[in-house]
Amino acid sequence: MAVPPRGQQQPKGLSGNALLGIGVAICAVVIVGAVVSLRFLQKEPPPPPPPPPPAPAESVGRIIRYSPEYYKASTEDDAKRYKVAAIDPKTMAEPNTYAAELTEPRSMKIEKDQIETPHLKVATRVIKEWARTPSGQGFKYEHIVLSITNRTDKPLAYFVPTTVSHPENCQSQGAIEHNAIALKPGETAERTECLWHKGQTLRVNGIEAMELTWLGYYYVSRLNPVQLGLDPRTAAGHKVPPPAKECSFVPWRDIQASAAEAHTGWADVIDFYARHNCDEYSFFRGYRRWTAPGSLPARAPTGVDQPTTSK
Repeated sequence: MAVPPRGQQQPKGLSGNALLGIGVAICAVVIVGAVVSLRFLQKEPPPPPPPPPPAPAESVGRIIRYSPEYYKASTEDDAKRYKVAAIDPKTMAEPNTYAAELTEPRSMKIEKDQIETPHLKVATRVIKEWARTPSGQGFKYEHIVLSITNRTDKPLAYFVPTTVSHPENCQSQGAIEHNAIALKPGETAERTECLWHKGQTLRVNGIEAMELTWLGYYYVSRLNPVQLGLDPRTAAGHKVPPPAKECSFVPWRDIQASAAEAHTGWADVIDFYARHNCDEYSFFRGYRRWTAPGSLPARAPTGVDQPTTSK
């Protein structure tokens, strides 16, 4: 090997063997990385993660609410609140006696006329009652009044729809406080039908009645009568019997949809709420009045839309 001249330094840097080793190492890393990448690309992607479970509070709460134990406890609490006898769920699940006692419209004289059925007595009279002008000014004027009496010794839900010959005359009519949905034994409700005018006529379009438990009486009385199909003209004076309070929510859209799709009627909605506290349970589409004992609380069948929650 040639020796550099005296005084001349050997150039700095890696030897040829060292450079060769480094190059081989880099090539090895590249090859390994390529193999690993190829294997990763050829492997099927992992499955997507499962959807998150429903909120524990919501799912557990719903399960508990629809348990027989919860239903029984809630009805016992309601019975104490309304100061009525507690009712066994089996008794609440029995069919409610129902009758359509007038199926053909009947005209009534404006004063001193009446219709009697096994459950109800319906009578007319004319009295002076406060009315209001569109500006809100009050004045006394003759009103057509319909009185509805429970002839039985049981609480009743009742439905007595009417029409008048000139409804345009009713816009200023006053309202008498009454329970527009249910009656205690022997109780009479009076409601204004319209302002009286000469030639005015009144027609009763039907009479329906359903016998209730005392707990059912308070349950159904909490409903909004207009949402049950009553005319605002006659339902304006509705008063919920204390200590009950009006339902904070009733799925009226589902009630309307059920009426259109499944021909649900007044008796079907009353039958549901005669058994269920509206704070805990909501009417669902397709519910029909029970003609045989059922299981409480009632639940929508699988595949049936659940009640909407918006007011």
